[in-house]
Amino acid sequence: IAIKPEARSSNVIRGLSSNTQRFLTLANVISLARLLLLFPLFAFLRHGEREHGNAWALVIMGIALLSDMLDGLVARRLKQVSEWGKVLDPVADKIWINFLGLFLVMPWREHPLPWQFYSLMLLRDVAIVLGAYYAYRRVGTVMPSNMFGKVTMVAEAVTLIAYTVYWQPEFASWLRPELLVWIVTVMIIASGLAYALRLRELLTEHSRHAPCTDSSPLKISS
Repeated sequence: IAIKPEARSSNVIRGLSSNTQRFLTLANVISLARLLLLFPLFAFLRHGEREHGNAWALVIMGIALLSDMLDGLVARRLKQVSEWGKVLDPVADKIWINFLGLFLVMPWREHPLPWQFYSLMLLRDVAIVLGAYYAYRRVGTVMPSNMFGKVTMVAEAVTLIAYTVYWQPEFASWLRPELLVWIVTVMIIASGLAYALRLRELLTEHSRHAPCTDSSPLKISS
């Protein structure tokens, strides 16, 4: 039986659409499983220097980093790149890094993370998640992270690692965790403003091209 080209094309498009909307892919499971590592992380950080708790916490962070690299690799190799994955991976990263910050800000830590720095981290990430959700509701697309945002998150992670072991290199005694806090604070504010500008440009561009008439309000995609 001959299959018309239009029907074959339609089947391919439906298949691709179905694949991008899948939730329980191996890549997404890896992203979700990364959150389970927060439980042993908290236990080790609670021990602190006792029983090498901080050192084991670094091992858990390393495993989480490997899983973060693995989920993207799996998604591309198995062709499981999906809209869910575009959301789950960065959200899992933000949950992970903010819970790590919460553990480090606790007063029972020998060198607790400044709560003002943690509050700024949390505020930026909550604002980004809410902004991304609003953009998705308005435009129907997921806003990808940019390079500056990724660099800022890496800088946050380095700062949290420095506070985990209170790292002070002998070759540069001036490079203390407190200095990293000030540097990364500037990066957090700058990246937050950059994201707000990107969001504004996206919404403005959408409003400019959205169909509207004089007698009806602008239609908002849902």
